[in-house]
Amino acid sequence: MAGGAVKATAFLQRPPLILPHRHPVNHLNVRRRFAGANSINLTNSFACRCTTTNAASGVLTIAPLEVNTIKETCSKWEWRGYTINYFKYQGQNGQKSNPPLLLVHGFGASVAHWRRNIPTLAQTSTVYAIDLLGFGASDKPIGFAYTMETWAQLILDFLEEIVQKPTVLVGNSVGSLACVIAAADAQNSLVKGLVLLNCAGGMNNKAIVDDWRIKLLFPLLWFIDFLLKQKGIASFIFERVRQRESLRNILLSVYGNKDSVDDDLIEGTST
Repeated sequence: MAGGAVKATAFLQRPPLILPHRHPVNHLNVRRRFAGANSINLTNSFACRCTTTNAASGVLTIAPLEVNTIKETCSKWEWRGYTINYFKYQGQNGQKSNPPLLLVHGFGASVAHWRRNIPTLAQTSTVYAIDLLGFGASDKPIGFAYTMETWAQLILDFLEEIVQKPTVLVGNSVGSLACVIAAADAQNSLVKGLVLLNCAGGMNNKAIVDDWRIKLLFPLLWFIDFLLKQKGIASFIFERVRQRESLRNILLSVYGNKDSVDDDLIEGTST
């Protein structure tokens, strides 16, 4: 994201507990065959160009969107009985010939975390950003079985029902992983390409990793999974992280540009 790579993020509201991403052998083989036979290419490369100049530094910049502006102009989409929040933005110079972009946030984040990226990306493409089920202003159903497959299917359904064009998926952290699964599972040409930012891998790699040295860590990894499924332990962790000062410290530790960690960013995390 703008202002430095984001390795992790946090939240003020309690996020959903994610179930481990499991790979039935036959399903995994189908994905491998499909992905191998259907390579994803961005046939026409395009660059994002800024159009305004910072007089003090001489650097071309575009002002980020205000969090309140994003909140006020978001749209709602009904998916399987749940309300999903999303944002659509196109700059004045946006070229309709370029594929649209769908931005998918990471764990604990929301549409507002892309506020610095959206105006620049919109110079060349129509930009969509979505709050995954359980995050941001989307519904947060209690007791729902949150899985990576669920989010991947949400992404595919969004492309089919809302965007309705071949789209480049841009994901951060857990959002990247959901985008990869969506691309592998896509049964049509709506996924044009992938952009992965700090792609998460720990949730789904235990079933397919072959390195014996990593396999030695399996007992520890499964133990961590077990602990995170215990509501008391998970609640304790979430309560510690959701404190505003803790959130600020976490964001400062993962943002390359510390100036990007402002009140708007923290506010965007809490929506």
